[in-house]
This record gives sequence, C-alpha cells and structure tokens, in this order.
Amino acid sequence: MFKNDTNFLDQHFLVDEEIINKFIDSADVKTTDIVLEVGPGKGVLTSRLNKLTNNLIVVEKDVRLIPYLKDYNVTYRDVLYYDIPNVNKIVTSLPYSITEPFIYKILDVNFDKLVMMCGKLDNNNTKLSIMCNLYFNYKRICDVTPKSFEPKPKVMSSLIEMTIKDDTNLSKKDKIIKMLFKYRYMKVKNALKEILIKLDNITQRQAKEIITTYNIDETISNKLFDELSTSEVLDLIKSIDK
Repeated sequence: MFKNDTNFLDQHFLVDEEIINKFIDSADVKTTDIVLEVGPGKGVLTSRLNKLTNNLIVVEKDVRLIPYLKDYNVTYRDVLYYDIPNVNKIVTSLPYSITEPFIYKILDVNFDKLVMMCGKLDNNNTKLSIMCNLYFNYKRICDVTPKSFEPKPKVMSSLIEMTIKDDTNLSKKDKIIKMLFKYRYMKVKNALKEILIKLDNITQRQAKEIITTYNIDETISNKLFDELSTSEVLDLIKSIDK
C-alpha cells in the first residue's frame, strides 16, 4: 500500500493549489469538527482549516517553522511522542520516513477520517499494507507529482483518505492478525496465546494446544512480531489459516 523513501527526512512543502484544494475538499471540515493537523509546514492547509473549524489542534516538530505558524496555536513536538487528544478528523503531510510509525500511533485513536499525503500507493503485499487493510478503509484521492512540492521530493506521492474499518465481519484469522499488530512487542507465541485467550475466553493450556496445531516455524514463533519481515508475516498468516 505505502511506499516509504527512508532517505526522505527533510521538509517538502506542498505548493500546488489544485492539490491543496483536493486536500481541503476531502477533509470536508465542519465548524464543530475537532481537527488535528500534523506537520503543517508553512501553514498552507492550516490557514484554511482554521477558517473552517473552531477546534484546530496543530502539531509540528520543526521549530524553524515558527515564523510561518505564529498566528496559530501550535504544539512543537514530535507527534510520535505526543498524546493525541480526542479528535474526529486528522490531516497530515508527514515526512514519508515516519509513515509507518505514525500509522501505528493512530491504531488506538478513534477518528472519523484521516486525510494524508504519503508515498505513492503500492499494491505490493507489505507488512504495512497488511496492517492497513485490516484496520482501515482507504481510497486514493489522487497521485501527486514532485513538482507539487518545494523543494521537489525524489518520489511520487499519493493523497489518500482513510476511515476506521468495522471489524464485525472479520474472520477469526484476520482478527488474530489484526491484534498481533497491537501485541507487536511480544514474542509471537506469547502474543498468540494472549489473543486466543481474549478472543475465545479459553485457558492458557487450551490456547497453547490451538497454537500447536498452527505448526508455526519455530524461528517465527520465538521472534517479536515487530521483528518479523513481510515474508515471515505472510508465512505466519498461512500457518494460522490452515
């Protein structure tokens, strides 16, 4: 789904008026919306959002941008270490190198809509795309060329819209995989045990018996889920799906 440029660490500011309009139109901000803007840059979206809602929260890491944002109430902090308050809409254009940790960050945030600029959508089966497909509905608003930014990035971008997916109809396998992303700092075998106990209301012993039937490769089973490569995650999914 997402394609990250891990060397992309600097600010690239959106300057294309057409894309800015699409960003704002997609967010569809109402006066009563509580909006979080992350990474406002020089404030091209901020100025418009501020006119649309009475409840705009802005978070920016780069203090060099203070002169551009002096008319707004901005918290200067790394969003990855920021406690996101109750909001119903999120608008962001972050450095693509932190797309994945930011997505992890919002897994526990209950919002109505996220509009985000990210690396161009990639249909490859990646660990990040697996997680996003389980947690979110998303659609591509448009692809964005480097000339829409100043300075120009090295990669194509996509403007996307995301909403939280209702997991009522998820299969048990998908519920397990989805929960593994929240238990990602546990060994896979221990995370699976906790998940099965929670999902099926069973004992530890019963959970261990079920895990044995999955016949998961021992190397995968003893790793933290967070340490698994995409291919290992795909192998794990196949094992649970048997």
